[in-house]
Amino acid sequence: MTNEELFEELKSVANDLGIRVRFETGDFDGGYCLLREEKMLVLNRRSTVPKKIRTLALGLAEYGLNGTYVKPNVREAIEDEIAKAMREANT
Repeated sequence: MTNEELFEELKSVANDLGIRVRFETGDFDGGYCLLREEKMLVLNRRSTVPKKIRTLALGLAEYGLNGTYVKPNVREAIEDEIAKAMREANT
């Protein structure tokens, strides 16, 4: 699966969960947030696709995927991003 395909799959998972994905420009990485009771994932429009994938994956993990069907290769990508983030936090 290409990065672009994975990115589209992650956006689809967010949509299935009722999480709006917004693309904004600014000096931020992005992530999951709740704004006026609306669930959303905000991504920096200028980020690379791999960075957007990471932001989406970590945001979805933060929201929680228990009880939600996610394609195995997409779930694996999310778990890989979580593992990378944990390794970086411990360094």
